[in-house]
Amino acid sequence: METRGGRLALVRGGPAQEFTVTLRNGNSADYRHLLVALQMEILVGEPGDETGSGPGFLLERFDRASGTWRPAELRVANDAKALSLFTGGGPLARGAVRIERYRLRATAGGPTGSSPVVVSFIDTDADREAAAHVLLGHSTG
Repeated sequence: METRGGRLALVRGGPAQEFTVTLRNGNSADYRHLLVALQMEILVGEPGDETGSGPGFLLERFDRASGTWRPAELRVANDAKALSLFTGGGPLARGAVRIERYRLRATAGGPTGSSPVVVSFIDTDADREAAAHVLLGHSTG
């Protein structure tokens, strides 16, 4: 995973920050549906912060085929979603590499605080994680 400065430092109502997720299939089999899923915990803010309102964050994924940014799911919750509830994902052949581009923006009325973005790699055909999740540092002020 790659972003400027190694973490996301967002400002409510400010510009989006881009990051990439690189998937490498070093396994002995192809994946038919490998999904990148992103989640972070609910932000509670710091003492003295203004309480946010509204949706909080906007995550988009770059669609190479159309050359445009499209909405992507960012789950904001303090619990894990059951792996059997995930669907979709794209193919990744044995030995292949795929790079996905994302950008995250904090909306003007959203919360402030700090919580890492958990990036999971899910084989939706087998309802299991294909690799250990990674954390992307994040704060919103």
